[in-house]
Amino acid sequence: MKKIIIVMMVLATILGGTKAYLDHQLHVELNKAIINNQVAVEFSQISSSLLGQVIINNLQINKYIQIYIDKIILSNAYQFYNKLPESISVNLEGVKIPINKKAQQIPLIISTLGYAPYYISLKELYNLGYVNINANISLAIELQKTKLSFVSTINANEFGKFIISIEFNRLSESFNTMELVSFQLKYFDNDLVNKVLSYLALRNNKTSQQLRQKFITKLNKDIRQQNITNNLQQFLKNSKILTIDLQPKIPMDINTLKTLPIQNFKLQITASN
Repeated sequence: MKKIIIVMMVLATILGGTKAYLDHQLHVELNKAIINNQVAVEFSQISSSLLGQVIINNLQINKYIQIYIDKIILSNAYQFYNKLPESISVNLEGVKIPINKKAQQIPLIISTLGYAPYYISLKELYNLGYVNINANISLAIELQKTKLSFVSTINANEFGKFIISIEFNRLSESFNTMELVSFQLKYFDNDLVNKVLSYLALRNNKTSQQLRQKFITKLNKDIRQQNITNNLQQFLKNSKILTIDLQPKIPMDINTLKTLPIQNFKLQITASN
């Protein structure tokens, strides 16, 4: 019995020492990556688990916008040492992005297309009480031969919940040369839509119903797809879930897709409760 206890103590010491060494190396390598890529990132701690997880605590990014993340958990991280992993799981806990309260101009394309009355700026969101974007984010990536699937769930509290699913063909090092197969965005409203509509209606001296109808009329004129505008109208009126499915008629690389008009895509929008 004593021998077993001694062996267990020796193993625990070896594993503990190995883990401490790996944690130190992770800290060194992450700092190198930050310096080499000139990224404005700070973190308090990085560690590993015996299950192959890498955990980064209190990460702060100060490049273009401020982002604070309480904890990042990267699962199956050990796979990176040998080859591109077949599956990646990342959880970001306690993400906080302060909303910019400075005045911003309406984007030129929105004004040009005539959608300025339906645009709300970050400053206006801030004035409505949306001071920060607080969220928990999960990412799951699966690699199967020549296909890559990506699913992300973003729980953004008062902003609602988002589920994003993307599938690619023809994997390559450059994102722009990968082929998009499908894209889906599912949005679960948490009363943000009603608050924004009420604010925009007041700003435009209209009722919420008048604003919705004018917006739908504008969309009908521009896209001429009655099924899409009917579902958007249903969502703006009383639905809680909006689903957008977008597919190129055949899989195409991102560079090509950027130049194609919306008519070259299969677009479906549905609203539900």
